Amino acid sequence: MRGRLILLAIFICSFFLISFVAAQELLIDIKIDKQIYSAGENVSFIVMLLNNNVQLNDSVTVTISDFSDKTQITRTVIGNKEQSFRIEKDFISSYWKISASYKNKTVKRFFSVGEREEADFSLEGDKLIIRNTGNIPYTKTVQILIGDKIITQKQYLDIKEYKEIRLVAPDGKYNIQVTDGARILSKNDIFLTGTARVVGALDEDLIKNQPSLGGVRESSEDSFFEAKNFSPALILFIAIFAIFILLLIERTMRRKRGHAVRKIMKYYR
Repeated sequence: MRGRLILLAIFICSFFLISFVAAQELLIDIKIDKQIYSAGENVSFIVMLLNNNVQLNDSVTVTISDFSDKTQITRTVIGNKEQSFRIEKDFISSYWKISASYKNKTVKRFFSVGEREEADFSLEGDKLIIRNTGNIPYTKTVQILIGDKIITQKQYLDIKEYKEIRLVAPDGKYNIQVTDGARILSKNDIFLTGTARVVGALDEDLIKNQPSLGGVRESSEDSFFEAKNFSPALILFIAIFAIFILLLIERTMRRKRGHAVRKIMKYYR
């Protein structure tokens, strides 16, 4: 009986030892060609799959995702075969990870996507559309050339956000150029309309929310009153100035009347 128990114990220990060794024989890892990538580049990687130092060409599930898992790409690849995927323009600048799973084993490796501040310019009629095509907020200064007038505007667009800017000028055709120092858009013979001799670029969102802040950036020297571009602060200043003039006139009239009364009283004495 005792001998049987010893044999049973040896069998159980051998079973667990063999299972442990077998589990250690299966190795999975990910090899990435470099650590930092830019938009448009391809990430090359290999899922290394070994069983007792023998390469396995089995199917492996791979997931590529950003650090917060908002963007996920899942595909099935073959072990020990070079794979690649493209860094798209809208991939956020952050750490990214590649996860590979095979038979309840998972391994993760990390890489990073560099920053890219970029915008796309387009013209639809008299509207300039600025669209953030980078992977970080767009904060550049944009110069708009309408004929021989230059309008400079500081922009802020979040990732994937866009803005519409209405271009105005005296009725006619104009050559228009838009640049932020990195990209440039040129269009000829664009028909624009406007009031008086105003040349400007109006932020459509700003006009909707605060009509008094239309965003006219440039005008001719003698078009101030014709542009009807009075702000509430200017109106208040004019009103206060008018009241001051009226009070001054009233005070002057009182002095004159008082002086006349004193002269009459003196005469009758």
